[in-house]
Amino acid sequence: MLMTTAEVRTILGITDSTNDTQIAAFLPYVASDIVSYIGHAFQDGYVYRESASAIAMYRGDSDTNDYIADADEKFLAKGFISGMDIAIEGGYSNVGIYSVSSASAERLLLDEYGTLINQVRDPNIDDNAIGSIKISRVNWPKELKLTAAKMVWYLISNSKVDDVKSESLDDYSITYAGSNAYPVRLINALDKFRKVVVR
Repeated sequence: MLMTTAEVRTILGITDSTNDTQIAAFLPYVASDIVSYIGHAFQDGYVYRESASAIAMYRGDSDTNDYIADADEKFLAKGFISGMDIAIEGGYSNVGIYSVSSASAERLLLDEYGTLINQVRDPNIDDNAIGSIKISRVNWPKELKLTAAKMVWYLISNSKVDDVKSESLDDYSITYAGSNAYPVRLINALDKFRKVVVR
């Protein structure tokens, strides 16, 4: 996981738990905005599972969380554990960052529900031909936490209308990453994590 609610409070010097619910709610959005801006999700090249036939995804509801199944039962052998963030690449619709609530050899139960699109490998339906799916551990760098905590707090204390792309007045300026607004100084702090694209 990018960071815990307690880590956000520690970094920001918050001594009470008044804002814990909001902090926990905003953390996934901040993680998504960071990935959108820097163009990658710190995917681990050592902890990953890739398959063109064994992985299936199932959408849950308020009673059952979403989960990812591995017919070959290799999740534990490949290094997946409870509490980690994962990046899904390939396939369709389910590309993104998710948090693993619990891990077993054959299943990754996610923290989320109602997010995944059902994606079952069946030769009789179209999604059997979607190609290879790769699931990697997201290995968030420690130094990213300072900026992420400030981004969370900015969303709590200074939320803006999200249909404006940018605004400025003298030395005051806001830019938007994804659908959320952050000060330029916070966005600039993410620049060192961006990958250089060589063309």
